[in-house]
Amino acid sequence: FSFGAYTHRNGMSQYGARARAEKGQSVEEILKAYYPNATLKKDYPVPGSISVDGTGSIPFEDQYLQGIYEMPGTWHVTALKAQAIAARTYAVRYTNNGQKSICTSEACQVFKNEKKGGSWEQAVNETKGWVLVDGGGNPVSTQYASTHGGFSNTGGWDTTDGSGGSNFIDKCRLNIMIIN
Repeated sequence: FSFGAYTHRNGMSQYGARARAEKGQSVEEILKAYYPNATLKKDYPVPGSISVDGTGSIPFEDQYLQGIYEMPGTWHVTALKAQAIAARTYAVRYTNNGQKSICTSEACQVFKNEKKGGSWEQAVNETKGWVLVDGGGNPVSTQYASTHGGFSNTGGWDTTDGSGGSNFIDKCRLNIMIIN
């Protein structure tokens, strides 16, 4: 039994966030599932601008975050909000609140110097300044990946009862996709 491609299994599963949003979970519930030791701070003093490799200094919220191409803009807006918060937190932490440059590839976050569109703009705008922090108020590591194969290092198996843990056989929700 194999899940396919390599995944670091840290942080948020983007497809998992999508499924949780479609089942009615709130942005806070989704983030807590993938970043259980973090607190959502809704008034974090994010930088006004950020230095982006190959682009230079640009507005952080209105240009950089609008150009993050990590999740389709057509997905459920709640999943997009969770992604926007994870992307914002990642950039703030990676750049030390705007003190150093960030790359534009999968090694950091995929960025294109254009607005993505769809519901992404709404998700970014409605979560402005929202950052995940630790007990000392510092941005946490918000790694994310497309899929985790149903298992995340922060929560164990993405189980139907939400208990996680190590019991895949009894608790894991299996979704099997047959590709012709």
